[in-house]
Amino acid sequence: MATGYTLRSYIWRVGLILSLLLAEGSSGLAAPKPRASLKLASHGVRPRVKQVGKASWYGPRHQGQKMASGERFYEQQLSAAHPTLPLGTMARVTNLETGQAVKVKINDRGPQAKGRIIDLSRAAAQRIGLKKDGITRVRVEASPLSRGSQTALPPRWQAKKAQKKSV
Repeated sequence: MATGYTLRSYIWRVGLILSLLLAEGSSGLAAPKPRASLKLASHGVRPRVKQVGKASWYGPRHQGQKMASGERFYEQQLSAAHPTLPLGTMARVTNLETGQAVKVKINDRGPQAKGRIIDLSRAAAQRIGLKKDGITRVRVEASPLSRGSQTALPPRWQAKKAQKKSV
């Protein structure tokens, strides 16, 4: 009988300790909390997107057509189509063969061709020497926008749109 009483007492004590630890949220069974240095390192730092792959350009056939952002495509603007970057993101595209780079605004979805990571407007393609070849290896670097600043329309068009709503 004495061993039964001691065993029940032991189980009760272990249960009490576990419940107290779980109530505080610092259970030895839970995953360890991240160290403060890890939090500081990631706080306020926006992750950069870096991709390397093939790029192509698109031009006259799409001139004046609406893009995914709602804007019209003009081949003389520095714009691009990317499958996943948020619309309105500014990206730096570097031709790996020539080293030339251009900053473009992502305002469309694409490319439609397999194996390509970005489609550039004609003007952007010319700036990095892509026009001659039509396809080349590039590096795409972009910092995603903060949540509040993701826009599909340039600021001057947003102001016009806001004026129309208020009238």
